[in-house]
Amino acid sequence: MAHLREHIFLQRFKNNHSLRDKRRAVTLLVLQAALLLVLVITILLLTFMRGGDRSIFYIPLMSILIVILAGSILLNFIGKYAIAAWMTAISMIIAPWISILLDPAVRQGDLVPILYVGLSVQLCSVLLSERANIIIAVVEMAAVITVLQTRSHTTGMNWPSLFAFILFTSIVAISYGYVNRKQLEQIHDLSIRDSLTGLFNRRYMEETLDREIDRALRTERNLAVVMADVDHFKSINDTYGHVAGDMVLVHIANFFIQNTRSSDVACRYGGDEFILIMPECSKEEATTRAESIRLMISQAAMSFENKVIEGITISFGIAALPLNGGTREELICSADHALYSSKILGRNRVSS
Repeated sequence: MAHLREHIFLQRFKNNHSLRDKRRAVTLLVLQAALLLVLVITILLLTFMRGGDRSIFYIPLMSILIVILAGSILLNFIGKYAIAAWMTAISMIIAPWISILLDPAVRQGDLVPILYVGLSVQLCSVLLSERANIIIAVVEMAAVITVLQTRSHTTGMNWPSLFAFILFTSIVAISYGYVNRKQLEQIHDLSIRDSLTGLFNRRYMEETLDREIDRALRTERNLAVVMADVDHFKSINDTYGHVAGDMVLVHIANFFIQNTRSSDVACRYGGDEFILIMPECSKEEATTRAESIRLMISQAAMSFENKVIEGITISFGIAALPLNGGTREELICSADHALYSSKILGRNRVSS
């Protein structure tokens, strides 16, 4: 039962985020929970151990951090990943420097809080982009050098060694964060792309279309959905083989990739069916663009294993918001009906 509740909670949490942010949001939530736990335990230790003046300094500081962290957790819960990540990172960057600059014990030679600067860089390496992380690390390292130089004469410590340790841990953190982020991007790309054609998959199409419908209705802008289907695809498979049929799908997908705007979303819907999501595009504009793609495909020949596959054509069906519906299901159904009309009328045409 507890496992089921945990699964439902995570599913609801993920549903508040876009497909790109789901994994990062979960990572952020785990870090936030860990930081919150550390802060609470530290306050309890300071309270029961009676740290004197340091308790008076640190308990209010950590209480403020808990409030900020709780706010960032709430933002993460409602789907504001970027704001929550920056809010968490900035609070963890500022906290060590408040200690370094204002704690009387640090001014008297206790330089342990400087080590937390390295931890803040490690945290940023998980949450922020490489560029932001490098800028933050450079600024923090310059500040650390300044502090260590000005206070080393009072402590008699070998400050270059301490700085080298902080710098080393920061570089390792940045490198790890970069590699980890690239791996997550590859995993994300695999989860939203069709492995054969490289187009977006059906899952990504459904989420994107829902988001674009909401945006179009909110801003009162156009949105067109184009459904396409390869004509006589079964005959191609039967004549040339299924491997050739797969290459035909790749061949057509390349036309979609090369002849759509960066704002358009080209997806493989399933089998030999494709869907194009065209934001800020009227039905008339979508029809014109679909006709252009149809013509290019019909005029192009494709070779496979020294055989020329001619006569590859594709039929289209067009639907638009709000004329043909206001939901994903209604728009796809309308586009599908228009596609069926193209098939009935002889294929290799665009219907709306």
